[in-house]
Amino acid sequence: MRGVVTLGAGIAGLSFSYHFNHATDIYEKKETWGGRCRSHTVEGFTFDEGIHISFTRDDYVRRLFAESVAGRYGEFAPLVLNYFQSHWVRHPVESNLKGLPAELVVQCLLDFIRAEQADGQQAGEGGQNYHDWLVARFGRALTRHFYGAYTRKYWTVEPELLTTGWIEQRIYRPGLDEVLQGALSDRFRNVYYIKSFRYPDRGGYQSFLRSLASGAEVYHGFEVVEVDMSHKRLVFKNGFERYYDRLVSSIPLPELARCIKDCPREVREAAARLAHTSVVLVNLGVGRGDLAGDCHWFYIYDERLLPARVHFASGLSAANAPPGCTGIQAEIYHSSYKPLNLSMSGVLEKTIESLVETGILEQHDRIILADCMNIKYANVLFNRDYQKNRGLILEYLREKDVHCIGRYGEWAYLWSDQSLLSGKRAAETLAGVAG
Repeated sequence: MRGVVTLGAGIAGLSFSYHFNHATDIYEKKETWGGRCRSHTVEGFTFDEGIHISFTRDDYVRRLFAESVAGRYGEFAPLVLNYFQSHWVRHPVESNLKGLPAELVVQCLLDFIRAEQADGQQAGEGGQNYHDWLVARFGRALTRHFYGAYTRKYWTVEPELLTTGWIEQRIYRPGLDEVLQGALSDRFRNVYYIKSFRYPDRGGYQSFLRSLASGAEVYHGFEVVEVDMSHKRLVFKNGFERYYDRLVSSIPLPELARCIKDCPREVREAAARLAHTSVVLVNLGVGRGDLAGDCHWFYIYDERLLPARVHFASGLSAANAPPGCTGIQAEIYHSSYKPLNLSMSGVLEKTIESLVETGILEQHDRIILADCMNIKYANVLFNRDYQKNRGLILEYLREKDVHCIGRYGEWAYLWSDQSLLSGKRAAETLAGVAG
């Protein structure tokens, strides 16, 4: 038995199957489909693997997601806050400086004006690192206290170590009038790249993938350990072997490269140089129902507090928590550049301490559920040699008729809608070849 075989039943792998008329067998390491879009329900609380919301503007993806939940979803304007040294301000911080210490606001304004006078809109191009890109657009104060601090918490590296190819529309640079308005008044204008988002009424974000998964031939508990490209043969950890004509992979690119039998040295070395972050997700079920207030999620810039980002799962859907309770998820990132150096119980303890300090939790709050998920692959790190190493591996795989899809298969900063469309494009390509 040969045919087209797919590795990984995340959103990209399921999308490929769906758009390929399910004429593929999917082999999935985990016992459930969904990849990083999986949702987990424990003791009446539902949590996703990190904050997952649909803010796509692609009409096709919007329709597909809506059909998956029979039109039962909520649509929200994002309510996003920032926490910095006991102060709460709206997001993004550069457009909402009012409420921060006056001396810091003055320094941020002066540095922003200097950057604008230096034509920061154009500066920072041509291969400069992320730190220089930030300074050119926002000035040194905002870079140091906010963007730089968050880079170390979220990306786990100094901003000087990152390139800028991942940014695209993710960071908005306001004009001086917007910055001044946000520093002097409470008037709020949403300049965040997310204007509105959707979330399923029930079942967590994974529910948006139901249409893709329906009809898919998924084999669970199959972890690939060898890819023999000479004979087009896959070997799995459970001893099963499978031959293929064409291979589609959504598993992490370094994992795939490590499985290749007789892998060329330059490909193996390039894969070893690919970098990524991992994330510990702390899921808390709290026996109090008024924690979220006017907030869906918030960012923590204080580096002495453990989480980088926190969201209220029950604020996305009331069904994500029992009545009178709140579901909270905190994200703690680590990598080879910034080891965790804490046990899971230590992470849990420090996360709760951090949330108490922010005022989100109170000392007497009843914690009904407290657990941690340590996820190996979170974000691709865009270091200096990222493009060269990634390109070398993908070119080799293309020559071997292996099609890589999705965030981890393509090794790119793709959102869920982009991963879905990545699988769709691969299906159209292979259908064209077959035709």
